[in-house]
Amino acid sequence: MTEKQLEQVEIVTLEEKHYVGVAVTNAFRRVNPKSIQEVNDLFLSRIKEIPNVINSGSYVCSHFANDFLFTYIYSMEVSRIDEVPEGMIGFSVPSQRYAKVRSAEQDPYALIKATLEVMSLINNTRSLALEVFRFGEEQHVRNADVFVPIL
Repeated sequence: MTEKQLEQVEIVTLEEKHYVGVAVTNAFRRVNPKSIQEVNDLFLSRIKEIPNVINSGSYVCSHFANDFLFTYIYSMEVSRIDEVPEGMIGFSVPSQRYAKVRSAEQDPYALIKATLEVMSLINNTRSLALEVFRFGEEQHVRNADVFVPIL
């Protein structure tokens, strides 16, 4: 990694955030792209049911994984989670620090990993990574603001 590439990554602190959306869980060895697409379609068809949306111009895909499974949650940021539509999940993420990058040219996760190594920072694997997408853009990690939680 070049110094210029590493400079793309910012260390930021996000305040507590609240989300409402739908989740999909897959096994790493048998990833089912169809199930991921189905949950994405379901989320998009039900967005208008989500109350208290903060920013209707973007959506957030939170995710976490271990060596066997990963869960991806399509969600909208909301001001509060007191009303969660049937079949959806509401959750909060506490305030914490993240490594953040948006990179169309390179894998944002590789950039963040290299930056964390250089800065001697550690990924907080017990929390959620966030991918923030803008509506109207192709849903691809290189079109997202990627936030990786750090300790």
